[in-house]
Amino acid sequence: MTDVKVPASGNIRVWWALTNAFADYKNPTAAEINASLDISDAVSWNDFDFNLEASNQLEDPAITAIGKTFDRGFANWGGGISFYYPSSFDDASSKYSEVYDTLDAPRTSGYIVMRVDGEESSTSAADGDFVHVLKVMTDGYAESVTGEEAFRYTVTMLPQGDLAVRTCVGGGTPVVTPSTLASSAGDHDELSVTWGGRNYTNGVTYTTSDAAVATVSNGGVITSVAVGSATITATSPDGNTGTCAVTVS
Repeated sequence: MTDVKVPASGNIRVWWALTNAFADYKNPTAAEINASLDISDAVSWNDFDFNLEASNQLEDPAITAIGKTFDRGFANWGGGISFYYPSSFDDASSKYSEVYDTLDAPRTSGYIVMRVDGEESSTSAADGDFVHVLKVMTDGYAESVTGEEAFRYTVTMLPQGDLAVRTCVGGGTPVVTPSTLASSAGDHDELSVTWGGRNYTNGVTYTTSDAAVATVSNGGVITSVAVGSATITATSPDGNTGTCAVTVS
């Protein structure tokens, strides 16, 4: 099989957001992300080494632990991001200069927002996009001014505790299918939920108004119990709701 170079398709973008950019960083809105600094064009993907890692394990058990116990440590993320130098450091209209002025100072705190969508999208964040939101602090700074990687600088990003992995950009009201359901006692029916135009059936929280009539599982499976009516509510991570009206006969 011949190697094929796969060009960038726009499905990955990176923003730098201030620490106060989000009302709730776990549920960012498209407007909040797009108001942040899009650093994508200044990033050298050849040297991109910023990622999530498996959580570490700590051999530091509590006094009540029985036997040799390993505790799961904190989730890890961070690494280095390389950027291209601006041709002019005083050009206020240059994205490269803006990124340099924002990130060149150590101990600068903010969020790295990385779109990790599986489909091509625009340069702007949109409802339904999947993003990582990772709080970091800038630390080490290294320059590369010779060889093939000349005129780039690398900023090391240290994790700062707040993270949301593959969170969906605010998708508005969940759309529940079906919105009405007629069933008989003992029936099992599956719901489907879209949020922001994306299938989000397993990402919402389900509740029932009357468990004596119909119950619902964490995966959206309705079990009809007895004659009557109940409302199944699907609540998205940002608190919006969609419903299915169930009539059991």
